[in-house]
Amino acid sequence: MLSRIGVYATRAKDYYEIISELRRLNLDFVSLDPDSPLPKEIKVVLVAKEDALKMQGLNGVKVVEVKDKGISLLSARIRLALQGRDKFGELIVGIDPGETYGLAVVADSALIDYRVFREVDDLLNYVKDVVEAKLAVRTLLRIGDGSPKHRDKVLSTFSIGLEGVEVEVVDEALASLTSIPSLDPPIPKDAASALHIALKEGHRVKGGLHV
Repeated sequence: MLSRIGVYATRAKDYYEIISELRRLNLDFVSLDPDSPLPKEIKVVLVAKEDALKMQGLNGVKVVEVKDKGISLLSARIRLALQGRDKFGELIVGIDPGETYGLAVVADSALIDYRVFREVDDLLNYVKDVVEAKLAVRTLLRIGDGSPKHRDKVLSTFSIGLEGVEVEVVDEALASLTSIPSLDPPIPKDAASALHIALKEGHRVKGGLHV
C-alpha cells in the first residue's frame, strides 16, 4: 500500500526523531526531497520546524510542523490531518497504574498512541501535553483501580499537575472482559491493559481534577 505520509528534515537529528516515532507507531512514510516532485499519494508532510518554509504552498497536502514537544502528539496530529479535521470528537486516555504505568490513547474509538512509563511524573507530563493541546471536543481520563496504592498516587499527582479534567476510575476486573481487536504489531502488556481501561466506562471522580 502506498504511504500517504511524507517526511522532510535537513538535520539528521530531526529526521531520525520523526521516523523513529513513525516506526514505533507502525506508520508507513516516504522520505522527501524538496527539489523533486511530491509523490501524488502523499496527503500529509511532516517537516522539522527549521525546514517548514521549504514545504509551504503544497496544494491538497497538509503540512504538519514538528516542534520540540511535537513528537509526543505526532500520531494524533497525523490522523487529524489525514481526516481533514481540527479536532476529534472524543479522546480518552486510559491508564493502568502499577510498578510501571501503561497508557493508551483512544480517539473516536480508535487507538492512536500507547506508551509505558516508569515514573508517574513522566506520565503526568505526557498527559498534560495531550490535555493542553485540546485535540478533542471532549477529553476524558480513565484510571484503573487494580492497584489502589498506585491508583491513588496517579490521582494525587494529577490533582496537583492538571486542572479541570474529567476523570473516571475503572474496575479493572470488568475492563479485562472488554473485547478488543487483535493489534498488529502487538503492544506492550501494560499498554494493552490501559487500552482495556480506556474502553470501559468507570465511576466519575466528583468534580474532576482541580488545582
